Formats: sequence, structure tokens, C-alpha cells
Amino acid sequence: MRNYAHEKSIGFIINNTTKMFQKIFDCELNKNVGMGLAQSKVIYALSLQPGMTQRELADKVGIETPTLVVMIDKLEKEHLVKRQNDKQDRRIKRIFITPKADRLVDRMIQSALSIKKIATKNISENEVKHILENLNKISRNLQNYLDLYHTKKN
Repeated sequence: MRNYAHEKSIGFIINNTTKMFQKIFDCELNKNVGMGLAQSKVIYALSLQPGMTQRELADKVGIETPTLVVMIDKLEKEHLVKRQNDKQDRRIKRIFITPKADRLVDRMIQSALSIKKIATKNISENEVKHILENLNKISRNLQNYLDLYHTKKN
């Protein structure tokens, strides 16, 4: 087992590729949009589902709530998001993007498409389709394992 070539394992390659995607996406977003990956995830998520609560948004983008609160404060100061009281429960704050942030979403998407073009250079559409199908199968297999693990644990 000591001769295991971890650099050739699926997990290592997926993890390494993910890190590269994130670094490049962060650079592209900073260059083209003026914000990093974490902030753009928040703006993009709110553009798709306006009015989420802080908890819903934190779950959606995978950021801890305290970290998200600081980020929302900053985005609010930059007039990119606004908090509004929930109509039924004034204790709940709903978060919305502003028109200023909405104008950035297309540039975010363009940055993502640019990175896709770089990443899939010399790879046919058919090959990309198969890669995505197989990555989805791997993801489902891992999710099924996690579900089973949590079922046995409880």
C-alpha cells in the first residue's frame, strides 16, 4: 500500500482541479468584476433566489453565518446588497441585490465562461459531456455513501 500513487487518484485530481478553478476564477472576477469569488457567489446566489435569509444564503454558498454577516455588511456598504425586514416576521432579514450588483452578474457569467473555455481547450464537447456525466456519477456515489454513513451513525 505504500506505493500508492496518490497524484493519479481521482480524489487528488478532482481536488487539485477544483483548487485551480477557484484560484483562476478568483483572479478573473477580481480583474473583470472587482470582487473575489466568495463575494461573487453571494451576489450570484441572490440574483437567482432574491430575498434569502442569512441562514439560507450561508447554506446555499457554503459559508459560515458569522463570516457571511461580515461579508453582507461590506457588500451593503458598497451598495451591492440590501437587507429588508421579512413581511411576516420582523426578526428575519431578507437579503436582496441592488441594481448595481445586478449589472455585475453578466460579467461574472462571462468570467465563468472564459474559464470554461480555458479549461476545456483541446477537449471535444462530447468528451466534456462524458466528463460531466462521470463526475455526476462520482458525486452521487459519494452522496449515497454519506447518506448511508449518517443513517448507520444515528
